[in-house]
Amino acid sequence: MSLTVKVFTLGPLQNNSYLLIDEHSRSAALIDPPYGVEAISQYIETQKLDLQLILITHAHFDHIGGVSMLIQSASKSMDVYLHPDDQRLWEAGGGAKEFGFYLELPVLNPKPALDQSIIHLGDTNIQVRHTPGHSSGHVVYYVPEEKSIFCGDLIFYHGVGRTDLPGGSARTLIQSIEKNILSVPDDVHLYPGHGPATTVGEERANNPFLI
Repeated sequence: MSLTVKVFTLGPLQNNSYLLIDEHSRSAALIDPPYGVEAISQYIETQKLDLQLILITHAHFDHIGGVSMLIQSASKSMDVYLHPDDQRLWEAGGGAKEFGFYLELPVLNPKPALDQSIIHLGDTNIQVRHTPGHSSGHVVYYVPEEKSIFCGDLIFYHGVGRTDLPGGSARTLIQSIEKNILSVPDDVHLYPGHGPATTVGEERANNPFLI
């Protein structure tokens, strides 16, 4: 197994941010940098990792709160991936003001995280799946070889993402889960944006929103 996953739970909303480390190349990708990302940056430095990618599941403020700090402190450029349908949400600050938070985002044009596209991290292939419902441009990142899906706020342990924010749709969210989560084997691990990890089989059997 060439991929190591390091979990950081940070910020006022207790966001899970996932550092994916390709052990062969020591290159890394960070999924959903939250507020408090300094702790992750310090870990990257002490472990002598090469942070190459920032992968964003969706552009709500708590999932992008650490992007500016990472970009500003980096000694080299890195690629930031975001689905185009969440670009407007990104430009609006991820809704931070509406929740009483401050968020400064760098001026950049993220690379498009398009449905079924493959992002390469060393020897690891990361598949993008477009999963709207929580936001218009929500995606999950699927690593089939590692039986892992990093699912943002699409689905949680015995729960699903809220759909009452702009761009949300309960019907679309359930369709996204059925198409992109329930279609993979039961032993695939789900790593959500908040709360504990789970599996496809656990949610198929016991998630009250899917029964």
